[in-house]
Amino acid sequence: MPAFTLLPLLAVSALLALATAAVMLIAGQAVPQLAAHIAFGLGVLPLILGAMSYFIPVLTRSAGPGWAASAPPLLAWSGGLLAVLAFATDFSADTLALGAALGGLGALSLMIWTLARARRMFGPRHRGLDWYLAALGFLLLALLAVLAMPMFPAQRGGLRLFHLHANLLGFVGLTALGTLQVLLPTCLGQPDPDAALRLRQDVKWAALGVLLISVGASSLLPGSPSVTGAPLALLGALLYAIVLLRMLRAWRSRFGRALLQIHGAAASLVAAAAGLLGLLLLGALHGFGTMPARPAIAGFVIAFLLPLVSGAVAQLLPVWLWPGVQGEQHRVLRSRLGRWGGVRGVILLLLGLIVTIP
Repeated sequence: MPAFTLLPLLAVSALLALATAAVMLIAGQAVPQLAAHIAFGLGVLPLILGAMSYFIPVLTRSAGPGWAASAPPLLAWSGGLLAVLAFATDFSADTLALGAALGGLGALSLMIWTLARARRMFGPRHRGLDWYLAALGFLLLALLAVLAMPMFPAQRGGLRLFHLHANLLGFVGLTALGTLQVLLPTCLGQPDPDAALRLRQDVKWAALGVLLISVGASSLLPGSPSVTGAPLALLGALLYAIVLLRMLRAWRSRFGRALLQIHGAAASLVAAAAGLLGLLLLGALHGFGTMPARPAIAGFVIAFLLPLVSGAVAQLLPVWLWPGVQGEQHRVLRSRLGRWGGVRGVILLLLGLIVTIP
């Protein structure tokens, strides 16, 4: 099955997984780890790897994905399923390690495939490729932290926090930021000539921000976490926030009122970016111990992941279903999927921030 034919299934699966996880977190009917891995392991991770396999040939100006490109999302979904089963049953370290290994194999194979295509391409690479490679690097680090937990039981808590931040802000966040700067102008049908410059300049600061947050929040550094880790995490959050604010300010200057459309995918994507910024700022409160972790996870799913995935799917699903020249059927389906998209995005943003605030 060619990779692009998996994307509609992965998109529907991701939306169902995110909605399920959001309900579970709000209702308090499951441990946060189970709900988070339903959202991420069964939903977002396979979808992102599948979407990358679709976009990378475009970014490298190479042939479309073949059969082999289906492997990374399928490996990731299998690993996510094992993680969900572990958290739903006995928290088996062996099952979690196997799930992490399968996810890591999927990420590593996609990274190798990406680098091979980039080496063979003619002309300069698209800067969005740098964001994807950085995101895959953080995913690998996050999964290595899972594999390290049984070997370093005394550091299990710190490794778990590193895994969480490297996954959510690193893999998901960097993928989103790299994609949104190309996807949003496409949704609006307007060019953004400055996007390439932002992608080139900001990737290093966003990646450094994620690294500082992940290491600082993990409490793996020697000494008191309040003395060593907290300042690093705050500095990382500042760098990450600056990148987000630069993007949002550029959008506001370039597109203005077009960002506030009631229908379509654009407003939902803007709401996701605003949600990520809000959660990043609220995360500082969690770092100082004034906000519990469970609402923060629920807020991340509701205020960021749901508007992000729903907006992206509304724009991209017609292309994934019917590759090739865009026609009337693409326009009709995109219009239906995007109906009330702006309202939906704002509601999810507000609800996610409300459940996050203690």
